[in-house]
Amino acid sequence: SSLVSEQFAAMAFRHRRGPTLLLPLLPAFLSYAFVGVISQPRSRVPRSATSPTAETAKATFGQLFNGDSRPIVLYDGVCNMCNSAVDVALQKDPDGRKLRFSALQSEVGRELLVFCGREAKDLSSMLVVKPDGSCLAQSDAVVFVGQQLDGSRVLQGLSKVAESVLPKTLRDGAYKVIAKNRYNVLGRRNELRLGQDGMDDRFVQKDSKSAPAV
Repeated sequence: SSLVSEQFAAMAFRHRRGPTLLLPLLPAFLSYAFVGVISQPRSRVPRSATSPTAETAKATFGQLFNGDSRPIVLYDGVCNMCNSAVDVALQKDPDGRKLRFSALQSEVGRELLVFCGREAKDLSSMLVVKPDGSCLAQSDAVVFVGQQLDGSRVLQGLSKVAESVLPKTLRDGAYKVIAKNRYNVLGRRNELRLGQDGMDDRFVQKDSKSAPAV
């Protein structure tokens, strides 16, 4: 995996325009870098007959950030590419100080989608929900996550350059293309990923208790 990172970095900085040409591919790179590194448990897909109300969503937000200021990353829990990107973040934030995760399709994910002003069934973009109530989507979410990964200077650096050099319209355009074709690239799993063995404090469930702030 480190070899993949080094090869990508070398490609990006080989010549002056390298970063501009390659950084739109950062979301795909994040997804491919650690494919299959972490063994993922299978979970049954929760079923919800009704959409969360705005009041319920606000209450859930307050509960999740009561005593825990780590942002929550919402990801597509049946997308293999997306789950591989989650593995990257878990690997490169080994102490779990920066990020928490929840599937978009989970009860928490659906409520946070509503909190962010989206439909509960909206799977069009990963999201980052921050403790101040702001929500990041598409490429803004990708570069934010990349910048939190203290375990990878390469990904941190590329994310910072992508945010500062590339126009948001270009970044979002590349993100939309990748997101639209994500199931065609690495396929999809039959069951929803809701957690990770030995990492209960990293994945948010409806009945999760907030960890102490770090």
